[in-house]
Order: sequence, then structure tokens, then C-alpha cells
Amino acid sequence: MPDHSPSPAAPDPVAALLGARLSGRALTAFPAPVPATLAEAYAVQQRLIAALGAPVLGWKVGRIPPALIEVLGAERVAGPVLRIAELDGQVPGDAAIFAGGAGAIEAEVMLRLRAVPDRLTGGDDGATWVDQIRAGFEVASSPAPDVHDHAPYGIIADIGINNGLLLGPRLDIDDFATLAVETQIDGVTVGTGRAIDVLDGPWGSLNFLVDLHRRGVIELKPGQWISAGAITGVHPIGIGRTATARFGSAVHIACAAIAETGFKP
Repeated sequence: MPDHSPSPAAPDPVAALLGARLSGRALTAFPAPVPATLAEAYAVQQRLIAALGAPVLGWKVGRIPPALIEVLGAERVAGPVLRIAELDGQVPGDAAIFAGGAGAIEAEVMLRLRAVPDRLTGGDDGATWVDQIRAGFEVASSPAPDVHDHAPYGIIADIGINNGLLLGPRLDIDDFATLAVETQIDGVTVGTGRAIDVLDGPWGSLNFLVDLHRRGVIELKPGQWISAGAITGVHPIGIGRTATARFGSAVHIACAAIAETGFKP
């Protein structure tokens, strides 16, 4: 007699990532099947954005592992921003990370889109399309502890492992990209740098996102924030630890890592 019982459903990484992000609980490993191409990874990302059901408030930009740049023909990856909080300058902001997952903090410049350009022409053309620039942190956290072992595909798929932006003071458009930035964790310096020295700088990050927008991979909208790339590096951080960053001599921001309790659209 033929067996008419239904075949077991194929594993779906979106379901596992969605459950973990909504519950705030870490996974034991990145869920199979891990996307094997950039196109597959961005397709999973779009499905996860839709499943989370929250508006996209901005986009983060990250770097492709150097060994894969030539193979993939790309230097950057993108992920949606679904949370944004203001830093008040008096007490450290909350940086929610997954206990048992991957968690890091990144000092970045944040660009707010005034309008969506067709394409940047180089130089400082990006300033035409931005109405505000601020210092800030990207909170980079994933419920999968091994997500970096699957870079860049796992990172892209899990919404760029973005878990929010923390917005600090405004920066002067004339020198924001050349400010010396220093990041410390619990008072120990973990990285230094300048935004202009990260690949082709913040305007290059914006141009990368514009290209993805034109190809239909992501959707940029006026008012969205662009987290333009880690200036001093990607710094792992544990719950209870505090990160600070200085942008030049005048701007200082701080955040403290707390346990993620679950995403609420």
C-alpha cells in the first residue's frame, strides 16, 4: 500500500531566526540551511524583515571578509535597522545583546537621508542627500553564536545581525569623516580609526546602499538612518560591560550591554 503521509517540511532558517529574535533566546547554532549565495542571503533577509513586521528605520553597512571580496565582487553587506534609541549624554544607553549568542558594539557615523539619490557622483556629493549626521553605536547581535563562521551569508540573512542603533550628538558635516575615533570597553581602548579610512568612507557606504536600492535588493526611503560602517572595528561585548567612544575631542557617547528580552514590533 502506498504511503500517503505528508513529507517532513524542509528546514527553514527564517522560522528559527524569527522565533529566537521574538523570544530573546539564543540558538545553539545558525539554523540550516545556511544561504550559499548573496542572492539567497538577501532573500532570507527580506523574508525575516517581513516576518518581524516592523518598519525599516534605516540600514547598516558591514564589511565582507577580505578573503571573499574578490570571489563575491563586493566589499560590503547591508542589513535593516528596526530599532533606534537616543543617547541622552548623561547615562549609558542600553545595548541589547543575546545572552549565549553573538554580541558586539561598533562606533559609527549615522547619516539621515533627506532624499534618495539616483547615484552619487563622488567626492562630497552625499551631503546633498543627507540632512543630519550624528555619532552613534551600532548594536550588532545575533541569536546564533556561530554567525560569524557563516559570514557573509549568515550575517546578511539574520538582518545584518543588527540589533539597533544608538544615536548620539550631531557631527559637523565639514569634518565628521576625518575625526579621530576611539572606542573603549570598561575603560580599555579596543580600537581607533577615522570614518574616511574605512574603504571609501561614509559616502562610499551610502553609494553601496543606493546601488542595492536601484537593483531592488533593499528599499531606501527619506528619513531612514544609515549606519555607515564600523570605524574602530567590531568589538565583542558581554552583558554588564560598558562601551564608550570619543569622536574628536568634543563628542563622547556610552552604552551598557544588557540581555535581549525579545523583539517587539
